[in-house]
Amino acid sequence: MFKKILSVVALGFGLTASAHAGLVGVKTVEIKNAIGQWLQVSEFQTWNTANVNVALSSNGASASAPDSWNAASSPSKAIDGITLTNFPNMFHEGSPFTNDILTISLAAAQELTSFQIWGRSDCCSGRDIYDIWFKDASGRTLYFADNVNAANSNHYAVGQLPNTANRIPEPASVALLGLGLAALAGLRRRKVH
Repeated sequence: MFKKILSVVALGFGLTASAHAGLVGVKTVEIKNAIGQWLQVSEFQTWNTANVNVALSSNGASASAPDSWNAASSPSKAIDGITLTNFPNMFHEGSPFTNDILTISLAAAQELTSFQIWGRSDCCSGRDIYDIWFKDASGRTLYFADNVNAANSNHYAVGQLPNTANRIPEPASVALLGLGLAALAGLRRRKVH
C-alpha cells in the first residue's frame, strides 16, 4: 500500500511538472543597453509554450520608451515582426546615453520559453549588447539576462528562459502531496493499533 501511495504522489508531481516548460507569469520585458551606448533594437521576439511570438504587436503586445530618434524609429518598430537590421527599420532612442529602457508589454501574462533580439547592421553594431528583464504584472523581476550580445556578424542573439514552474509547487501538487502524507499517517496509525 505504501508503494502505491508513493507512486500516486510521484505520478502527480510528474504530470504537473511536465505541463510547464518555461518562465511563468511574464507580463513585461524591459530592454536597456548594457554598455551605456545608444539603445537600438531592430526586433525583439519571445515565444510562449504554444510556440507563439507574444511580443508581436499583431498579437496584442505594445512597446514604449521615453523617446525615439524620430517618428520612423518609434518603439513599435521593435515588435512589428520585421527583422531587417538597418535604420529606420528599428527602435532607436532619441537622447544619447540616457540609459533609456524599451518596455514591451504583453497582452496577458505568459509562460515563456525563449527570446531573440536583433541589433543593427548598417552601422554601430558594437552598441548591440543588452540587459533584459522579464517581469510579472506587479513589476517583480522573474528573470534577468545580462550582456545579451547581438554585436556579432548575424546581428542577433538568442536566449532560453528557465523553467520556473518546477520550482514553485502548484496547488494541485501541494494537495496531492498532502493527500499522500495523510494516507501514510493513516496507514501508520492502523499498524500501531
